[in-house]
Amino acid sequence: MDLVILAFLFCLITFGILKIVLPPWNFPRNIPTIPFYVTFLATIWDVDQEDIYEIYLREPLEKYGAVKLYFGSRWNIVVSRPELLAQVFKDEDTFAKSGNHKKIPYGVIAAYTGENVISAHGAIWKTFRRAITPGLQIFDHTPMIKNAEIFCSLISKQLTTSDSDNNEKIHLQSNEQPWELQEKKSGIVLMPELIQRLSLANISEVALGFDIETLTKENSELHVKLKNVKSHIFKSLYLNFPLLDKLPIPSRQRARRFVEDFRECLMEAVETNLLQNYTFEQTAFSSSDLIRSFNKEEISKKQLIDNVVIIMVAGHENPQLLLTTCFYMFAKNQKWQKLVREEVQGCAVENLSELPLLNSFIFECVRMYPPLSQIINRCTSKPCRLGRDIILPRDVYVGYNVLATGRQRSAWGKEAHRFIPERWGDNIDEIMKEWKHRKNTCAMSAFHGGRRACLGEKLALMEVRIAMSAALKGFEWSLAPNWADKVTPAGPLCPAGLKVKFTELA
Repeated sequence: MDLVILAFLFCLITFGILKIVLPPWNFPRNIPTIPFYVTFLATIWDVDQEDIYEIYLREPLEKYGAVKLYFGSRWNIVVSRPELLAQVFKDEDTFAKSGNHKKIPYGVIAAYTGENVISAHGAIWKTFRRAITPGLQIFDHTPMIKNAEIFCSLISKQLTTSDSDNNEKIHLQSNEQPWELQEKKSGIVLMPELIQRLSLANISEVALGFDIETLTKENSELHVKLKNVKSHIFKSLYLNFPLLDKLPIPSRQRARRFVEDFRECLMEAVETNLLQNYTFEQTAFSSSDLIRSFNKEEISKKQLIDNVVIIMVAGHENPQLLLTTCFYMFAKNQKWQKLVREEVQGCAVENLSELPLLNSFIFECVRMYPPLSQIINRCTSKPCRLGRDIILPRDVYVGYNVLATGRQRSAWGKEAHRFIPERWGDNIDEIMKEWKHRKNTCAMSAFHGGRRACLGEKLALMEVRIAMSAALKGFEWSLAPNWADKVTPAGPLCPAGLKVKFTELA
């Protein structure tokens, strides 16, 4: 009897290992299999997403356009070639959206964002989209201007003239004296939390309709609760093996409580600022339209909460990542920093979208460092053919590697790996035409595509233009000498723990 039990356990363990190590038998044989351990290398070794892309992903993705990849407790098909991505975006019914609420309903990350406008499919997605779209397309950007000014003042407060290593002398013209000698303020600033505070302030005021005080308070309640969530939820081990969330692991139980605390705190803010005073009835924020949709019984209370949460989460996180990358790339490219600084001088906020240098620089940052390097949230609804000869069975998750698409040599040329803002064009008409063309052909997939293109693209780009314009007018900067030049190891993509040496301009 003991031998039978041991044999059964051995077979069970062997079966579990084989499910992880080898893709299912009905997966396509004519595309490469990435070793199962690749996606959790960062858990063990000091490697980042660019390292993993260069060592394991670039060559097979460039050659075949699609690979088999283990992630999220299952084997997936991940594509990078624009024409394959175009098919996935166009055939929404075959490659149906299937977010974490369906893929891993037991996971902490599913409890975090639930069923929302990004992850939903079919009729309910159309209902969500109808409610949320107007507030993200027509909005007042005035709060972004105010917040950019506060953001710059917070940077300035961290600079000093007392450090002899940072002191520089400049001459300023004065009415009393022909020339006056004054010290420049400079210093090293840790960027992630400061940029997060800015992006949270922007999305809360512009899309939700109230101020959560992340810029005016050092540790606002919502910001603290969000930091608690983020410090626990994006762990590489649990992203790769979300089945572990079913186990009574103390750290994951704690993460689940942090998620509940954040969601409750956010909805209390909605209750206080929009419902109790009936503000939602007189305003056109995305949150106001969601509340009206709930009152009409078009969506449930949970769906209301899920969508308010995703507006806050995705609406701050993607601009935060892109802003971090822009600061990083300006620090590395001093020539461009000087050129764009000269371009934004004297330019009204309303005209920032017409500046060729600023916009081509931002677009190149998006191409090289898309905020989300990889997205796997589509599931085949039936057996299908991807491209000419990749046969997929039903219920297979299909994703796309945005980092690889942005650096695909077949789409961007031999210099795809180099940061070249000039590639977008010589004038703003050419640049915007190229931007639209690259999105339409899916060579630029950072804002997704087809009917499921990102609803917040317009808002996010305006936010980045305003913030970078304000920073360029107020400071010049370079990378901190003691900062290790690495990007994040997994999930969201941007320079990891970016430190910048700022010098305040006269």
